[in-house]
Amino acid sequence: MFSIGSVRYRSVLSADGGPIECIEEGELTVFGDRLSQANARLKRGLVPKRDMQIFSDADGTGMHRLPMVARHIAVSEALERWAYHETMRSSKRAAFGFDIDGSSNGMAAFPGLFVGRARRRAFFEAAERFCILNWWERRLDGQIRETDWPGVTAVSFVLPIGANAVILFMRSSFGFYVYGHAAAGSFTEACKHAVVELVRHECVIRCWMLAGHSVPAGDPFERRAWFFSTDEGHARFRERMNYHVDRPQPLAEVICDSEIRGPWSAYATIWRYLFRPPSRRFMEKEDGFFYW
Repeated sequence: MFSIGSVRYRSVLSADGGPIECIEEGELTVFGDRLSQANARLKRGLVPKRDMQIFSDADGTGMHRLPMVARHIAVSEALERWAYHETMRSSKRAAFGFDIDGSSNGMAAFPGLFVGRARRRAFFEAAERFCILNWWERRLDGQIRETDWPGVTAVSFVLPIGANAVILFMRSSFGFYVYGHAAAGSFTEACKHAVVELVRHECVIRCWMLAGHSVPAGDPFERRAWFFSTDEGHARFRERMNYHVDRPQPLAEVICDSEIRGPWSAYATIWRYLFRPPSRRFMEKEDGFFYW
């Protein structure tokens, strides 16, 4: 899948003149399946430094059975973050929909020779976020389905535009709740991606709790990740699950479907595919909004 990545990323490290300062590596076990995890960090000054408490402050994270692929995914995410911040500060921000959705929603990077892979990944992320936002704002219903993993349940969405999105959740053996979400061409593939995010959510919340911490003080997305892990937050999630939407499914209006070119283009294609969000609530400082 990433066969060309070794070629395009061969000089991506700062020691070779590239934008990546370093790549850190480790492992994570996902329901008995051991995965390689990589964190990539950009050179100082390329993007604002994040003050994170629960999640890693790395600029890109990748997970895969193959260490090389995990590293490539981490580098791709870091390049994507670079492109996001650079474009947000430029006069071109409105051309890519950042005046409507100022987050990195619908962005994807891929080190291929052709733009198709990057565009497809951006499309699926856009579909995932479209479903989550519209579901939480009670504009879209999901179907409750069981998964191949014990104790893991899915809220499933099928969009007529050719995407399957899921929100997975479970009660951790440590007594809190965890979530993961993704979109792909099928329910099964979406679940495979989302369960990795679910386990990562469990790991960071567990570490935070074992350190004796409670509500994080800074980043609003971290506060949401914490809130929905609690009994109160999961009750809010369950309340939404039990609500039935009595209206037609919202139309997925495309407001961006373009490559974002810049110095990162020497290493990867970065694409943004974006659907119009139902509102701007997801960007506000509201702990009880299911989005992080």
